[in-house]
Amino acid sequence: MAKEMVKLTVFQSEGRSCGFELWGHAGHGDKGYDLVCAAISSITQTAILGVTEVVGIKAGFSLEDGDACLTLPKDMTDREAENAALLIDTMQKGLESIELSYPGTLKFHHREV
Repeated sequence: MAKEMVKLTVFQSEGRSCGFELWGHAGHGDKGYDLVCAAISSITQTAILGVTEVVGIKAGFSLEDGDACLTLPKDMTDREAENAALLIDTMQKGLESIELSYPGTLKFHHREV
């Protein structure tokens, strides 16, 4: 049986993070009781809230059963794009920290869009 893993793809445009997709499960406990998945979900949801509620960007997003997606609009100001990128990059650093504590839990990708 293949080991479960959470996969994160961070979208980048001109060297700046501009969205992400996250899916899968960490496999460190039963569904609904997996503390690693809970930590990943919390960090991801905080990034989405930061972009949409704190920065105020009308971004497209979804959160369903631990999977998440954030798509930023093309008509953002430079400041909005910079702030959103900072939040996405901070989210990634938090997730990298989890991966250090629980190796093999997350796989990271970047995709130019």
